Amino acid sequence: MSPVLFRIGPLPISSFGLFLLLAFWLGISMARRRSPALGIDANAMLDLALYMIIAGIVGGRIGYVLVNLATFTKAPITIITIWRDAGLTFYGAVAGGALVAWLYARSRRISTARLLDVTAPGLAAGYAVAMVGALLHGLFRGKPSGVPWHIMLQNDIEARHPTQIYLLIAALGIYLVLRRQREAAPGVAILTFLFLHAVSRFVVEFFVESPLVLGPLTLAQAAAVVVGVLSLAGLLLLPRRFTGLPAEAGWAPGPSPVDPPAAPPSA
Repeated sequence: MSPVLFRIGPLPISSFGLFLLLAFWLGISMARRRSPALGIDANAMLDLALYMIIAGIVGGRIGYVLVNLATFTKAPITIITIWRDAGLTFYGAVAGGALVAWLYARSRRISTARLLDVTAPGLAAGYAVAMVGALLHGLFRGKPSGVPWHIMLQNDIEARHPTQIYLLIAALGIYLVLRRQREAAPGVAILTFLFLHAVSRFVVEFFVESPLVLGPLTLAQAAAVVVGVLSLAGLLLLPRRFTGLPAEAGWAPGPSPVDPPAAPPSA
């Protein structure tokens, strides 16, 4: 574990911050490659992605401050010292980025769902990269365990579950699932990502050293339940919502299995 990788003069470069930047770069690169299918220029997608990242950091920080409000009210200045605690909430970051995407899509009169779909694979791949930084920084600290694949954190005498690696593997699996989706209805990709991420985070959280806040659940698990239920409901409703609608932003439904065969050419 190495929370500070190196220093540039008096400025510490945190491991989580560095890998978070790498995650952003990967997500932006993947979104730019997919954006032409939506009718968005790759350079315009770059600008949009940067705004989404800024909004995501702000939203993630606001969520973290609200969750730990008692701590921040004692020292309000620490609200802005994000480089010290690496405090961000994932769903707060997603909400901030989604708000910017919605505003942009509304101004361009394109599908918000399709725009978010473009970002879904990059979110999964970027999350996997960010978990390397979380491991080095000591975030998502696992519970003590004697499993053969345990890890030893710095200044720790107990072996622990490598929960960051669990989340990394889950994110890569989600990425592979998203890559296999073809001609899905608008919104399916982003909802699939949110649902699978919620499930993986809920399960892995049983191995994370976190306080219980709602019966047997941690705060992360409670949030995962809400997001998982909402995203699953969206996935179940989407096919009905889009059946029979005209093509939207590059998506068109395939032929119905009950469509009559084409008439033969006339003589």
